Amino acid sequence: MQNRNQVLVGSLLILFGGGLLLATLLHISFWAICFPAGLILIGAFMLLGRSPGIGTTSASGVHFLGDIVRSGEWPVTNEEFWLFVGDVRLDMTRAQFPAGETTIRLNAFVTDVDVTVPSDVGVSVSATSFVTDAELNGQRAERFLSGVQLSTPNYATAERKLRLVTATFVSDVNVKVRPGEQAVVDSSAPQAA
Repeated sequence: MQNRNQVLVGSLLILFGGGLLLATLLHISFWAICFPAGLILIGAFMLLGRSPGIGTTSASGVHFLGDIVRSGEWPVTNEEFWLFVGDVRLDMTRAQFPAGETTIRLNAFVTDVDVTVPSDVGVSVSATSFVTDAELNGQRAERFLSGVQLSTPNYATAERKLRLVTATFVSDVNVKVRPGEQAVVDSSAPQAA
């Protein structure tokens, strides 16, 4: 999945750079063409609502501008968000986690992501973007034109896991593990024997 995100970001950068070069060589107003075309593409994504990468068990949400905020008691499920510009704030300290791995995907242009999880939940962060600043419980990585892959030491052995995957142009991803907190078990999900 990380390779798909890198191909997507890389392709967009090549198209953007090629368009700028062509516009300069032909003395065409780049923004007069690309801005309306970009709005048409964003509108098409909003109308379609789901990308081919979203499975049938995933929820999906499209937000042009604004924030995605969740806190308190809420069920954590596989989800994918499309966001143009905005912040994502997920406080999962009292959220209900099912057993196994839960994946949250975020596709955005510019975003600031802040996630807080209980200490017994394993976390993996995979961030692909043009400019990335990522931190996972003290592990910090800053990248330019490169992906970031971070995970907590207990990720492989944790009963409950959160996989956060982002594909953005510019992002600041910050995941904090709250010591002493325990995940709330989702009692509606079948338990593994």
